[in-house]
Amino acid sequence: MSGHGDDVYADKILRAVAERSAQDSIIGMTRDHSMSDRKLLVDKIKVLNDMLVRISSEAKHSSSFPTGLGQKCRPFSWYAQNVHPQNDFHEEDVNDAKKKAWMNGPTTKQEGATDENNLPSTPLNEDNMAIVSKASPVNIKYVDASGGHAEHPHKGATDENGKFGYVHDETFLIKNPPTFEIKDEKDRRVLCKKGDPNYQMLTKKVFVDLPNHEAAEKRAEHGLAKKGRAKIFCLVYTIEKNHHTIPAIKETWGKKCDGFMVASTKTDRELGTVNIPHEGPEEYNNIWQKVRSMWSYVYDNYYEKYDWFHIGGDDLYLIVENLRLYLESEEIQLASNGGQYLPNGLEETQTPLFLGRRFAEGGNLDRIFISGGSGYTMNKATLKTLVVDGLPKCRPHFHTFSEDVMVANCLRQRNILPYDTKDEAGGERYMPFAPGHHLNYHPPANPKDDWYSNYSINCKWGIDHCAAKSVAFHYIKGDLMRRMYAILYHYC
Repeated sequence: MSGHGDDVYADKILRAVAERSAQDSIIGMTRDHSMSDRKLLVDKIKVLNDMLVRISSEAKHSSSFPTGLGQKCRPFSWYAQNVHPQNDFHEEDVNDAKKKAWMNGPTTKQEGATDENNLPSTPLNEDNMAIVSKASPVNIKYVDASGGHAEHPHKGATDENGKFGYVHDETFLIKNPPTFEIKDEKDRRVLCKKGDPNYQMLTKKVFVDLPNHEAAEKRAEHGLAKKGRAKIFCLVYTIEKNHHTIPAIKETWGKKCDGFMVASTKTDRELGTVNIPHEGPEEYNNIWQKVRSMWSYVYDNYYEKYDWFHIGGDDLYLIVENLRLYLESEEIQLASNGGQYLPNGLEETQTPLFLGRRFAEGGNLDRIFISGGSGYTMNKATLKTLVVDGLPKCRPHFHTFSEDVMVANCLRQRNILPYDTKDEAGGERYMPFAPGHHLNYHPPANPKDDWYSNYSINCKWGIDHCAAKSVAFHYIKGDLMRRMYAILYHYC
């Protein structure tokens, strides 16, 4: 294809095929099948749509894809406008209500609309509805909890000279993003090596949903979306001796975040690291205190600018496009509004959401927490609840490495439980290990004999363990950070 806007037209066709198939199939089975049967069919059609999108994306970026089509062929838009004008593919003709509905994605409630007009196309599943129902809505207006920045965890950050009061420019990376480059043939051989488990998982299952991401970007750019794109603040924690890991993060996924910061033990403006002192020593067994100060600093300085906040270590790999699309999905918008109706954008309150890879501590389903490895994502309501109400009361002087368990315990006391982030096919979106590990892992005959299978909750294994549109992986070190980027974004 060639010509401006062809990606949008192609995406529309792919979706139209899947949606028409869904409608025809559901109509045909409405009288004779249960709601669970119809839901299963819809889920299968969504998986098929993901496959179509992935195939089109891989074809477009393939090295064998024909070049110079702009000089050889008419653009697809020409056929849409002249051969099949009834399809109304013109971006200029967005006054048509049906066209607007497609360009804006799922319909959301407008001012003055009734709740009946704001029902979701698919309700939350029973388990997630129960999770959402436990939490109380939170007024998301900012409340100063700093106490004048006199004590931890609100003392703030220091500049290069150790002076408190430093506020990091979290947009430095998006303003001047580094370019990803394959340096030479040796580098290419390392990054594009084929056949190993990491390569297999990233080419046979996991992909970046670039077509839907690009379509959403165009809707936002041209003012065709009812709401701008979800703004994500990405927070990484490290120490000075590991600063060598940061350039690879900046070169790959870090620059895709709306706001980005590395909490460390030394402030380096160029690198993006910020020294945020905390109570007690700087050591692995005191990460809870480090994270308390990190989240307090983020809330004090960035809360009002962003919609979502994600935290992880310096060996985290985040697929930001997939994360943003997930956060913008009807499911998550519905959950953030209490699970019954979609938000209309005028709400002053929000239901807290705590997203990530759920683990049952010791296999105990009453003590579910989110693994800190691939990180966790919080909306404004959860961050405010944690910092303003939770941290002052949740073992404020305790020293431990298990910050993920501590955060979950603190939120659980306020009826905020980890949300199940599996996709429609049962694949996990947040992965606590590298892609290849999940491809090859299978639990023992007795799942309790291995901590991972014992802690995991209703998981599939092998290639189906990971969601096609996974959002995060852990233990991504050395060349694997750049290698994942090269494979996922079609540099190989």
